[in-house]
Amino acid sequence: MHAPPQSPSPRRGRIVIGGFASVVLLGAFLAAAWLVAGGRAVPPVAGTPGPVTGPALVVRTPQHLHGVADVTPLVNRLATHGVTRAWVQVKQDESDEFLAGSALYASKIAPVADGFADGRTDRLITALAERGIEPMGWMPVLHDAQAARAHPEWRARRVNADGRLEVEPDWLCPFEPGVAQYEASIAREIAARFPALQGLYLDFIRYDDDYSCVSDRTLRELESRTGWRGRTGRALVPVDLRRAGAEHNDLWRAWTRMRAERIVQTVNTIRDAVEEVRPDFRIGAFVLPFSARDYDQNTQAGQDLRRMARAGLDEIVLMGYWDDWDRDPEWVREGLEGASELVDDEADLSVVLDGDMGVRRTRLTLQALGPWTARASWFNYGEWTEHEFDRLERAIDGHHREGPMPRPDHVSVVVRIDTEPDYRPSYATVHPEMIDSVVEMLGRERAPATFVTVGRLAELQTDAMRRVAAAGHEVASHSYNHEQIDSLPLDEQMRSVDRGLATLQDLGFDVRGFGAPRNSITDEARDRLMQWNLEYDGSAAYDPLAGLLDVHYAPRSNGGDDRILVIPFVVPNDWDARYIAEMSAEEMLDAWTRRLDRVVASGEPVFVLDVHQWSISDPDNLDALRGFIRYARGCEVCRVETLRAAARNARSVLDRYELPGTTSGAGTIDTPLAIPDRPRRQP
Repeated sequence: MHAPPQSPSPRRGRIVIGGFASVVLLGAFLAAAWLVAGGRAVPPVAGTPGPVTGPALVVRTPQHLHGVADVTPLVNRLATHGVTRAWVQVKQDESDEFLAGSALYASKIAPVADGFADGRTDRLITALAERGIEPMGWMPVLHDAQAARAHPEWRARRVNADGRLEVEPDWLCPFEPGVAQYEASIAREIAARFPALQGLYLDFIRYDDDYSCVSDRTLRELESRTGWRGRTGRALVPVDLRRAGAEHNDLWRAWTRMRAERIVQTVNTIRDAVEEVRPDFRIGAFVLPFSARDYDQNTQAGQDLRRMARAGLDEIVLMGYWDDWDRDPEWVREGLEGASELVDDEADLSVVLDGDMGVRRTRLTLQALGPWTARASWFNYGEWTEHEFDRLERAIDGHHREGPMPRPDHVSVVVRIDTEPDYRPSYATVHPEMIDSVVEMLGRERAPATFVTVGRLAELQTDAMRRVAAAGHEVASHSYNHEQIDSLPLDEQMRSVDRGLATLQDLGFDVRGFGAPRNSITDEARDRLMQWNLEYDGSAAYDPLAGLLDVHYAPRSNGGDDRILVIPFVVPNDWDARYIAEMSAEEMLDAWTRRLDRVVASGEPVFVLDVHQWSISDPDNLDALRGFIRYARGCEVCRVETLRAAARNARSVLDRYELPGTTSGAGTIDTPLAIPDRPRRQP
């Protein structure tokens, strides 16, 4: 089983959007006629209902409705694309457009978001129903800044490692009297106010930390459950929970069980309140995917799927945002299979996926899900524009017409040498002979490589770097002085990017790519790379044995047609392997070859091995690199080449699926470098 990450919600603002994370249940897109692979009907998945007969998606209300006049164009757009179900956001999730917990209608209970007392949400729900689009509601529950500010005593508190309690400002603790009843009163109001609404889906029906909701109240309840005082002769204190968590002992199990039961009680309270006015109202919940096999795999959220399925929910929707958590599409499918066993037909089970993925990544996901595509839905944090619909429809249509995507013509295997100061960092300990020894070995193996080089080292060891280029290797930029870009003020970020590129160019190198030190890229710095017309950015990393970070295009952060190809490298690199994991050189080589095998099997077009000249030049490490190159040479579909050549190969794969008209701007092949305002040279 996969162990859950320490923080299962790195992107809380996208976990829920509007209705339930922009859900496009693949109806119409995924009608029964489309559930065919190679002419064979895909069998239904055990534990799930049959496919819905039309697409469903979420409308994140603040993104779509800036006034009543936006209702008709929006509903027309949804109807044009065959939407048959829409989740409408009725309560704010994150404190972005409005404070979390704000009602998106004229509520008599919760504070109303500015402008939303004008009836726009009411008109949207009515208009959807009139056009035959089934309206559902989406309501975040325990992430409620409005309620937390009005009732500070409701705020959740977590215990830190040192035993101190820390307030979680916008999170409510369901153990506090009044919390569940308050949220239930809002749900009841929604059910009564919107007769056209057919159901309500709850989100943020969870905790935000394993140690959340620690208070005198919960500690006394835990004492009562476990007989703590009788066994220890003293009161339970917050730090005891941290110790219990480290040991995963009986106290810990009692704590996590108690929290899971409280989530179920909160669901029951909301359901009972809704049924008072709408007995036939559909109630669903969106849950994090980490406990999809076993609650003990992720106690942080308090979402025990076995218990939740028996709490009167009509549907449980697994959040399958695999790329948020450095996983892969197969992980989502495995989670659904595990969740199906836990839910055991007590509730419908489905999955929501990112609707903002590129066409190829979406197709990879559908391909991995197999028959579970019949229960897939889609999330889009922004507005559902024609562009978004077009991209998603092309991906789904391509998947069902063509089946699995064709494999790349070859897999580019890249040796990337980060040429920089050592780990201290120091330039005094790195010598030109380190570069020369790597170049010599590469020459004997007839293996082209890419030296991702800081400008300062190129100034200090210019002759060695010119020998790199003369030997036919590529030179790319690694900033000027190995700066941690994301820790710098914005103007210094630009200066680091510019000065590194300008230095290498002034020394005569044709630079077409970039890799930020320690992957410290920012959106603004990546935009700057596009201004330079670079072809690729290597500021990303992943472990193929644990997840997938495919080669993809990153667009300009502030809009526009510009984009750049992002080519991640594979971990562990030589530093991670030898000095962090303390592997032998032989173990490091084995780690590299196993990951190459995994990338080849996955159908990804590029494998980038990242090493450092001051580490890989060690004789044992250099032998391991030589062994890896020879292993790659023995792979029939592999070709050892530079990052720039790998970028061209990746483009040939990605551009089969990209939308027409999106190839303009930065990063096009052989586009001359466009030099922005040049940085002033420092003395």
